[in-house]
Amino acid sequence: MLFWTHIFDLLAKLAFMALTMAMFLLSVPDPPAKGHPLLFVFCFLAGILIWWFALRPLSSWLHARLRLGARLSWAQARRASMLFSPLRDLLHWHPLWEVRQLPAQARVAAIEEFMDQLQAEQEEKAARLRAAPALSHAFRWLQWVVLAVSVVLTFANLPPASWVSEFQAQIFDGAYHPILTFLIVALPVTGVLRWLEHATGPGKITIVSNPSATEEPHAPLQTAMASAQTVAKEQEKAVDPNDHSRFAPPSR
Repeated sequence: MLFWTHIFDLLAKLAFMALTMAMFLLSVPDPPAKGHPLLFVFCFLAGILIWWFALRPLSSWLHARLRLGARLSWAQARRASMLFSPLRDLLHWHPLWEVRQLPAQARVAAIEEFMDQLQAEQEEKAARLRAAPALSHAFRWLQWVVLAVSVVLTFANLPPASWVSEFQAQIFDGAYHPILTFLIVALPVTGVLRWLEHATGPGKITIVSNPSATEEPHAPLQTAMASAQTVAKEQEKAVDPNDHSRFAPPSR
């Protein structure tokens, strides 16, 4: 779930990796030059741009059309990537399988209304986080500093990372794992800073614009579906101007 949310999202990310490697292999001179790591970084960044502007919305468009039966436009699919290929909340995505219960003409409206409500909640939550005390913000930024310093210490083999690597070498017959060293060095400190951030931050963040969302995780979707169903029923009840049966005399 950390890497992909649905089959089309998985295919898009695999295509991104394959495209990045293809660009790199086609660009590396023979024999390879000393600056080829920078060339790989350039190809990686180019692959991210292609994924962001083309592959990511394409996966959302395919998921909506083929799995949900919602005929989203390309612009709508780009915006729907916040649901079907999330970045801010990698552990939670919104497949919206319930949308398939709606009439075909109401599915796009339900998805758009759900996106509007979810975006409003995210913006309000971000505003409340920005209003946190300065000390809480300081602890949050220190976490990033600790991660960056841990990376430098690990790959430069400097204390205290070098001590952790030496301890691993004693256990693993002379071998050590830099990623494990990084985790051992960084996680305890960032964990404490994370706790201090929450301890000095505001209390429980609630969503005022949609109080029911704090009780039911899919309340915005239920509201959107109810609204779409109401619109669909009103359209069904609309009087057909070509239907003259209402003018017929009552039967005896």
